[in-house]
Amino acid sequence: MTSPRLLLACSIALVLSAAGCKDPELVGARFVGSPTTSAPADADYEYQSQISAVQAPAAYTLVTAPAGMAVDADGMVTWSPAFTDLGLHPVRLEGTDGENLAVLEWEVAVHQDVNCGLNYSPEGHASSITPEGDEAFFVQSFDYGRVVGFRTNWRDSLMEGGTIPANGVFAQDRRTQYGFFPLMTFSWADEAGVPDLLSEADMADNSWSNQETRDEFRTMVAAYAAQYAPPYLCLGHEVNTWYLANTADYADWLTQLEESYDAIKSASPNTKVFVSFQLERMKGLGSGTIGWMDAPQWNLVDDLEAGDFADAVAFTSYPYFEHTTPAGVPADYFDEIATHWTGEVIFTEIGWPGIANAPYPGDRTQQSDFVGELFTRLEGLDTEVLLWLYLHDLDNQAAFPQFQGMGFRSNDGMTIRPADVTWQTAVDLRERP
Repeated sequence: MTSPRLLLACSIALVLSAAGCKDPELVGARFVGSPTTSAPADADYEYQSQISAVQAPAAYTLVTAPAGMAVDADGMVTWSPAFTDLGLHPVRLEGTDGENLAVLEWEVAVHQDVNCGLNYSPEGHASSITPEGDEAFFVQSFDYGRVVGFRTNWRDSLMEGGTIPANGVFAQDRRTQYGFFPLMTFSWADEAGVPDLLSEADMADNSWSNQETRDEFRTMVAAYAAQYAPPYLCLGHEVNTWYLANTADYADWLTQLEESYDAIKSASPNTKVFVSFQLERMKGLGSGTIGWMDAPQWNLVDDLEAGDFADAVAFTSYPYFEHTTPAGVPADYFDEIATHWTGEVIFTEIGWPGIANAPYPGDRTQQSDFVGELFTRLEGLDTEVLLWLYLHDLDNQAAFPQFQGMGFRSNDGMTIRPADVTWQTAVDLRERP
């Protein structure tokens, strides 16, 4: 299936290929160069037009343009699109010296400047994936955004510390084959916050004071960065869950994060390095569903803001842990992030269930409604990446009742929920071209 974004890019290219040509009845004037055909909302758009082969200073007119776009006497086109301007806008610019006329037509696609995508979730995941399903997932994934998320433990075994784990290699092999942007998360603690930091040399120290573990982790992530130059690299999954059970180890973790950050940047300066937190838990929510009774932990984000060892801050977010309907989620639900962090924000996982499973809410309509509202709720953040949790449901949902029906599709692909189309439509409109 051809991506709608690819068709859009082709149509823009065709418009521009003809735009600079002279009208056969109007000899001697033409615009040179091509304007930018995309613009992020809430940012300034500019195009300095230039006309060749005119006899006198040209006068410029925007014959067709979106509201607010202007051209000055020197041919500078300016505009400040808002989120209400999302979508395609045709532009026709004319310039004349009184005798010759030049015409340039193009389209500007206003977008939300966010990279979207899915976490790795072919049919049959997590235990019955076939080669055919694996290939189909990566082919399909471009309709849902350009990024694919992966999460794996930082080592395949105690004896293999310092070596890139197999799933990290798998992600990069698929990147080479299919051309998506991978977002790799290396975990070092389980869902309950229990760390995996023992080493062969020190089987008693399961903490970030274990020097062999520190060296092996730093060596591995630096080697990963040097070999693959990944666009995104997450050095810890839902770190606040680990923090709540291992607060005494936090200072050592910060020094490890800083050392690893420096090593990665030395190997691959353009890689964006960060860690993820669980947003609902960080906000002190989830007591009525998942049973969390924690005070907020925004100090963890404050420490990243004050330090120099993160290019972004990342979250997993499941607002249904606290709210029973998408409409019940406060309009400013995500705004608190910006009071603690001034840079780019990444959502490595986000979702709403398409099936209710008490005490967790959910149904097909709620899931689609949540997707429909999500991008608007994030307009106040500098959102770099937004990844839906799953394309296909887990094949062992009973083990994870809080994530039942989280896919846009059933595990076998036979059921497609309305949110599938809602997400694709939003991505076509809002993803960075």
